[in-house]
Amino acid sequence: MNEVELRVQDICCGAGWLSYGLTQAGFKVDVGIDNWPTAIKTYNKYIGSGKLIDINDYFPTKKDYDVVIAGATPCQDFSRVNTKRNIFGKRAQLVLDFCRIVAAVQPEAFIFENVIHLSKWAEIALFEIKGYKVTKNIVDAADYGVPQHRRRKIFIGSKKRSIAMLAPQGVQILTVRDALSSLEENWGYTKHRPETVERLKEIKSTSWISGTGTSEYASTVRLSWDTPSIAVTNVKKFYILHPEEDRSITIAEAMALQGIPPWYIPVGGDGDKALQVANAVPPKLAYHIGCNVMNGLSTDLRSFL
Repeated sequence: MNEVELRVQDICCGAGWLSYGLTQAGFKVDVGIDNWPTAIKTYNKYIGSGKLIDINDYFPTKKDYDVVIAGATPCQDFSRVNTKRNIFGKRAQLVLDFCRIVAAVQPEAFIFENVIHLSKWAEIALFEIKGYKVTKNIVDAADYGVPQHRRRKIFIGSKKRSIAMLAPQGVQILTVRDALSSLEENWGYTKHRPETVERLKEIKSTSWISGTGTSEYASTVRLSWDTPSIAVTNVKKFYILHPEEDRSITIAEAMALQGIPPWYIPVGGDGDKALQVANAVPPKLAYHIGCNVMNGLSTDLRSFL
């Protein structure tokens, strides 16, 4: 054996953009699991090795080649955009399942991504996984080459040393203009009623900081050309308006703002496509997470040879 194969399991993998970013950083995906059939179809189309399994029914055992367990469990129960959120709800409890899987497999490291408003009890559960040095990192995807302000908490646990998310050097801050001007094919339009279009005409361009609401997740906001987008949500449920046209952004435009390659089109109808895109970990952010973990583990991995 000339080199160590850095393998990863992706828990609640969705359409696979966390896995995709990690593969770009040098990891090999062993398996991705999710209980959403449509997302698994997308995952298998572009990544492969996806399994339709409910996390509650997933009981993996220790494997020597599973170096990293990664996960981005559904965030709706923690997200401020969800007016019916429940920090002790069924989806919130998935954090505990993630912790259970890490404890069972005992990987060299784990990665957990979630919204900035992840509850305190969930954070404590991650920090209390035995045998790991855990860091909590608050990041904005815009600082990692994504044309979108998307603030997230990234937890990295390692058996040997603390691994923090280091800010990348020389990364250009990309704007809405950068993302949309290079879009060759647009699709996934929302058909608005005439009275809705008249209302949308009154919404002026604004930055994500001020918006038309009280947070970065304004329910109706018009993007500005020359700043990063607000956090992309489900474009079929929330009004994120085109900078000039009186319409919601398309699914293709939402993909571009997430930094998703245009060829990586999710399967399903427009509703399923929009939700998969909204749930994505931006691939560039995933890549930088992977690079940080790879660098943090490299010394230990060399000792395995």
